[in-house]
Amino acid sequence: MTYRYIYTILFALSYICNALVVTACAKEKDSAFVTVRIYPVFDGMQLILDTENYTNEHGNLLTISLFRFYITHLKLHVTGTSDYVTPEGSHLIDAQDTTTCSFSFSVPLGTFDSVSFVTGVDSADNTSGANSGDLDPAKGMYWAWNSGYIMAKLEGNSAVCKTIHKAFEFHIGGYMPPYNAMRQVNLPLGETITIENGKRSTININADAARWFAHGLDLSVTNSVLIPGRAACEIADNYSGMFSISGSTP
Repeated sequence: MTYRYIYTILFALSYICNALVVTACAKEKDSAFVTVRIYPVFDGMQLILDTENYTNEHGNLLTISLFRFYITHLKLHVTGTSDYVTPEGSHLIDAQDTTTCSFSFSVPLGTFDSVSFVTGVDSADNTSGANSGDLDPAKGMYWAWNSGYIMAKLEGNSAVCKTIHKAFEFHIGGYMPPYNAMRQVNLPLGETITIENGKRSTININADAARWFAHGLDLSVTNSVLIPGRAACEIADNYSGMFSISGSTP
């Protein structure tokens, strides 16, 4: 094998490697990303599980030990064009695990001014059998006895609860009429975000657990809802209003 032949091979390999690097950089440059961050709060303040005391609008002093909910079918509403549906279907947000409270996805270039999503899991996923990822029954958000997902959970303690351990627990679910606990949430951003090549934008959303206790949910009267029904739907109505935009990075 001559030196010229070896040189030719090395030159060809170098050219191919450079081409791959340039292509990869070009793809990165043409990509735009959005990160959604969910901040669990109570009455606008950071939610601290187990140890922090909070007071709801009925004057009930309480602590919260568990706060989980599903966000599905997230869409970005793009100005002047059709809506963009994010590819990831379901996100389980768990206040105890901060790694679940943010997620990122690539988006097409454009300008959008609002975001929408559904709280809960749709009928297709409820009836599709075993799922994986955030819909894995091992996550503790599935009713085996009812063959359906729990859309949201809130648990804690309050001295006003008429239970042995002064505990309250709300496991909200149900996907069949008339007790469908899925709720649509629409959030204007307040200002438009322009997606450009290589740009990374962030949308910050507060999830305020205090809203669970709106419209008459007094822990001295109601401390447990664990099955689909009218009471579950009333609580779903309450917590569908717990979301607000706390800021965005254009």
